[in-house]
Amino acid sequence: MRFHSLRHVALAALCLVGLAAARSADAASASAPIRIVAAESTYGVIAQAIGGDRVVVDSLVRNPNVDPHQFEATPQTARRVAGARIVLLNGLGYDQWMVKLLAANPAAGRQVVEAATLDPGLISADRNPHVFYDPRVALRVATRLADLLKVDDPTHAAVYAANLRRFVADLARVDAAVAQLRRQHPGLRVTATEPVFGYMVRQLGWSNEGEAFQINVMNDTEPSPAEVVRFESALRQRRVALLIYNHQVTDPLAQRMRAIAAESGVPTVGVDEFVPPNTGYVQWLLQTLQAVGRALDGAAR
Repeated sequence: MRFHSLRHVALAALCLVGLAAARSADAASASAPIRIVAAESTYGVIAQAIGGDRVVVDSLVRNPNVDPHQFEATPQTARRVAGARIVLLNGLGYDQWMVKLLAANPAAGRQVVEAATLDPGLISADRNPHVFYDPRVALRVATRLADLLKVDDPTHAAVYAANLRRFVADLARVDAAVAQLRRQHPGLRVTATEPVFGYMVRQLGWSNEGEAFQINVMNDTEPSPAEVVRFESALRQRRVALLIYNHQVTDPLAQRMRAIAAESGVPTVGVDEFVPPNTGYVQWLLQTLQAVGRALDGAAR
């Protein structure tokens, strides 16, 4: 009888140990940060703003000298994506390499946020993939992220909600900067070597001249001779107030257009395709808008 009692005590102790271990594992899982992989730093900084210290964000393309269109994934990149709970990408063919990585590395329960699909009504008719220059797209990405994080980590739902409110309030500074630039320079006609800044041009209420030329350059297609002549004429005759170029692209045609703009007295400003290191999303947009304003103000003197 004594033997059976001891055995029951031992079994009960083992059950208690097992229960404690399970609870410990659950607690560790609940306290572990959520892993997020972003195809580009533009979305990585948004994820960090919403997740705070409850997430670990890995932005695959963050070097300003790397062309996102030509990024080549490695086996190490695939492993980083495979271990992510949430993956962020741009879409519209901009980061097709990420689409391939996701297909090659399926994971149960992984959530994918594709910025360009969150509100198709915001996408321009030319299917311009540079949607990250539209603050409304950023807001939709941030809102979707907050919703996913609340589901994964309900204990800290209030934290994610507060972070989202702060991000929305911060975005209001961009709206104010856009409104000010529109008032100072209403109804401008501008152009660009490719449509990187296209969505922001729309926000500013400006017309974007030479879009056929820009789309061809974006798609690595040689513009027709007629398109090139029209583009050059717009610069030489100063029918446009500004030439916007891509900091990360240095092809001969873009360099030539910048030279013609300089000769003709058309101000130029370079923009980036993604957020540089140690910079937030809102800070990045504000800095870019300020650079545009300085270029226009300098030309008016």
